Amino acid sequence: MKCKFDEVVKSQKSDGTVKSSRCKARKSEGMKRTYLYAAMTEDAAERRRWTFYEAVKFKLAIFDLDGTLTKERSLWEFIHKRIGKWYGHAERYQTQFLNNEISYEEFCRLDAQIWKEMSVKKVKTIVESVPFYKGVGILTSHLKNHGIKLSLISSGLSILSDMVKERYAFDYAIANDLLYNNGTLSGEVCINVHFDKKALWAERIMNKYKIGREEVIAIGDSMGDKELFEIAGFSVAFNPSSKELNSIADVVVSSDNISDIIPKLPF
Repeated sequence: MKCKFDEVVKSQKSDGTVKSSRCKARKSEGMKRTYLYAAMTEDAAERRRWTFYEAVKFKLAIFDLDGTLTKERSLWEFIHKRIGKWYGHAERYQTQFLNNEISYEEFCRLDAQIWKEMSVKKVKTIVESVPFYKGVGILTSHLKNHGIKLSLISSGLSILSDMVKERYAFDYAIANDLLYNNGTLSGEVCINVHFDKKALWAERIMNKYKIGREEVIAIGDSMGDKELFEIAGFSVAFNPSSKELNSIADVVVSSDNISDIIPKLPF
């Protein structure tokens, strides 16, 4: 089965490779933006403020899902723990992947194999119990009211991203698909989004809506979102799990309410 990721790679090869240089993104044609950093005496990193002259009109917000909209940093791990298959089972595969002993593709396939013969209904019930941060609806409505399209790019699972897309009226969502037959998981997964290749999908979404990089806001929490931050015009690290991500984000927000991002946005 050909997954959506294969189509994106093919498309990118014909259109040109993805450029992940933040400098190049910031110098794109037509961009006239000047930052004025207002230094604060306390909590400077969290209280940065930007003043824009001749500000760009933002048109697209790209969200990560796991760990950004949800409190769980990995839906895969959340499901494994709920069915008692994390410790001594799936946890081992994660360790092997982090130690570069297996590929990302193999990691996902081994994870999905654990769920073979589980009912789709049971998985959906587990997914519906995933805790979200407060304020998701407030933030998404705020962005929509400013004419900004909403998109999700997740290396998690579409069974959750589809639910979020419908609940919060996202314009676009892409994640990895669990395969099933007659309501039962087959133990296979279609890998559409690689954890470190989200920029491929970001470029495709921008092309779809004819939006420039400087018109994009990226919101994420982990190094899997690094590429998004590098190509976006403005980036927000929300409860980040990595200090390195902090260093490349325009704004860092630590809170149990994601709508606290709103005062930090440049419009």
